Parts: sequence; C-alpha cells; structure tokens
Amino acid sequence: MICQRREFLKLAGGAIGALSLSAGLGWSNQERKPNIILIVADDMAYMDLGFAGHPLLKTPNLDRLARDGVHFTHTFTPNPICTPSRAALLTGQDCWTNGCWFFGMPIKEQSEHFARRLSQAGYEAFYTGKWHNDGLPSQRGFTSGKYIGGGGPGAGGHPKPMVKDFGKTKKRQIERFDSELFTDAAVEFIDSQQSDDKPFMLFVSYMTPHDPWTPPGRFATMYEPEAIELPRNFMPRPMNGSKPFRYYSDWHGTNLRDEKQMVPFPRTPEGVRDVHSRYYGTITHDDEQIGRILDKLDEKKLSNDTLVIFLADHGISLGAHGISGKQTMYEEGIRLPLIVRYPRLKRNHAKNSSLTSLIDIFPTICDAAGVPIPASVEGKSLLGLYEGKGHWDRDRIFASFVSPKSHRLNIRCIRTDRYKFVHHLMTDEVELYDLEKDPYELANLAGQPQFVTLQNQLAEELLAWRKKSENQVEL
Repeated sequence: MICQRREFLKLAGGAIGALSLSAGLGWSNQERKPNIILIVADDMAYMDLGFAGHPLLKTPNLDRLARDGVHFTHTFTPNPICTPSRAALLTGQDCWTNGCWFFGMPIKEQSEHFARRLSQAGYEAFYTGKWHNDGLPSQRGFTSGKYIGGGGPGAGGHPKPMVKDFGKTKKRQIERFDSELFTDAAVEFIDSQQSDDKPFMLFVSYMTPHDPWTPPGRFATMYEPEAIELPRNFMPRPMNGSKPFRYYSDWHGTNLRDEKQMVPFPRTPEGVRDVHSRYYGTITHDDEQIGRILDKLDEKKLSNDTLVIFLADHGISLGAHGISGKQTMYEEGIRLPLIVRYPRLKRNHAKNSSLTSLIDIFPTICDAAGVPIPASVEGKSLLGLYEGKGHWDRDRIFASFVSPKSHRLNIRCIRTDRYKFVHHLMTDEVELYDLEKDPYELANLAGQPQFVTLQNQLAEELLAWRKKSENQVEL
C-alpha cells in the first residue's frame, strides 16, 4: 500500500495527487487539508518517557499524545549528532545523500526540503526554535517564524538564549527559558489561526533536553538523585568484555566536548545519577510546554484536523556503556522516541515496532497533506503503519558517525530486527549483538565461532552499503 501510494504520488501532479488520495487520508475534496505540527526534542533517549515504561519519569502530556496515537518504538537516526540528523529530517535523505555528515556541513542544493514542498502547496509554514543547519528557515521554505535559535542557547544558557528574528541574521538575547520562549511563539501562532485560514505546518524545535541541564523552578529538584536507577549497561568506561575499547581510548584523549565535559570521567554512580536528575527535570519541563501546545489546539478546536509528530533528533548515553554523549552506535545514541497522532485516521494507544527512521518524516508529512513525495526522498510514509495496514519492507537500518580524524572516530553500523554489527574503521574493532537476548548490548559476540557466518554476512552487507552510499564522498 505504501509503495503504491508513493509511486502514484511521484507520477501524479500535485492537484491530481491530492484529489486521488483524499479518501484514504481522511479528508474529502471539500475539507481543508490537515494542519501539521512537528515537535523535535534535542538529545533525548528513546526510553525516557513515562508511557514507554520509565519507572520514575513524568511525561503526562507525551503520554496523552501516545494514548491518542501511535508510538513507534524502533525509530533511528542515520547519524547521531544534531546537524546531520536534522538534515535527514529536513530532506528525507541519508547524510551521505544530502551531503551533511558532520557539524557545519551544508545540505546539497539539489536536496528538497519538506517545508518548501508544503509552502508551494499553499501551507503556512512556521518555524520556531533551534536551527542547526546551513542557511535560515526563511531560505528553506518556511514562510514565517519567531525566535530562531542557533546550534545552542548561547552564552546565556537556556534561561537567556540568543535568538534571531525570522529572516534576520542579527542575534538578540531574551531573558526567558528557551523552551518556554519557543512554546510562547507556537501557542501565539496557533491562537492566531482562523477557521478560514489556509492550513499550517508548525515546526517547534526545542534546544532541550540538551545540556546544560538547568530546568527552572520546581523542575530543578523534582527528581532526587538517590531515587534514580543507573542504566542497566552503566560502566565507568567503555569496555569490550574485560578489555577497554581502543577506539574510545583514543577518543577520550582528544577534545570531544560531550565526553570530557558533560559527565565526569571515569563515570561514577553519583555523577551519573546527578546528571540524570537534572536531565529528567528538563524533560518534564519540556513535557509541560508540549501540553500548552496540545491545550491550545483543543481550545481552538483544531486537534481533530491536526497531525502531531513528536520525536528527538537522536539519543543520549549519560553513562550507558561508559559514554556521556550520543556519538555512538549503541541504542542509546542512534535510537530515538517517536509519537504520531493523527485523529483523522482514528487509531490510538497503539505501538509499532517496525524499523523506522528520521528520513520517514518528510514523506509522512507529504502523504498526510496530499503533496507529491519527491523522487529524491529515501524515506517512506508512516501512515500505512499508523493505520496498521500495508507492507513495510525495511528490514535493515544503517547508521554512520564520522568526526575529524584527530578524534579517531569513524564508525558504521547495520541493525536488523534482531542483530547489530558495528565496525570502528580507525581501529578495525567490531561488535556484534543479539538484541533479542541482549537488549542492553553487553555481550559482544564478534569472533565467536558460532557467529562467524552471521558476522561475515552483516559485514559484507555493511561494506556494500558503504560503497554505494559513500562513493562520492571524500573523508
């Protein structure tokens, strides 16, 4: 079903595609197209949600969103750092295709941006929050916005972020916690909508729960460090059984900020619990802000006609496997939370464990809006999975991370429903995990005789993918 819909959209013109798909997507020719809200968190692990089974964390509004929609439990980023992951989100392409595989790298000019597709189809495309890619939202198809942030909050931290006005390059500092500031802009925008206005797409890009974890007010002390459980795969330093990983030994001796500054090294139970207490407070504060957006939709009677997507750009480790940041192929780095709520399709409180990706957001948005999906997009619409229909033919996820060679980090990964194979290219170390038996990736099976055939097969697949995807890239 998904493949047929996508092929039809590629061939059909915009108007024809919209009219033909309207019955399946829950809007008639006489109804307005759905509004779309995309909410993105920064540095948030896939398991850190109340409804996902977290024993301590309070996320009542995200719980509410999941209760009324579908929780995609196995969603991944192609590259676990901010700039490439957001480029994948914007373009629906892997980092090797869109050309953005590290900080500061531009997206290729020929890569489509979903905001431009929607604005060309008559949507008002509004942006607020973190912008960590080249150019400006106004140059990438967004038609309006407010409080555009950079890669981080700036010298004032989250309480006093540096932001730009829409379409402008000059920064100014505002004394307002950044997630509250961006939510103010989102709520104000929704409040301005009238029943006869054209449909809108609202992108709310939070800078949190990225460090520094300084949640305001009661959120700063909401979680007592002593009550926090350590990650089940907590380690003082990354280990391969009884041996330290060579890749990490090289890595930590450099200036990689996430590993040297976020959580003291070697990791200690006290340090990890302290960080988690503030990280959790930041998540619950964000959840309250998301609640303000959902409440405003209800107040304006727009909820039934609005597709809401919540996700993070990538994960975060915070002591898992002895790692502090997200630059890892472990689940804590590449896996992220994703919730989709689309009342027109009338499905709720559901879970889907298919292998999904950030690159699927672009086609999902186009699919809901009846906008043709560009042939350049590598992702697939999630609406068939949302409805519990159709065939999902992705059984492999590939991920990459490359940093400057001084860090000696050049990693590739292939993940199936059950197994994961990781290759550290600079040190030639490999990892193989049975995720069904070992979900916390503690028992490296690489090199064990009974797994040699599987290891070789996955290594060959990964190498073939690399040759296909990286052949035009100079590292």
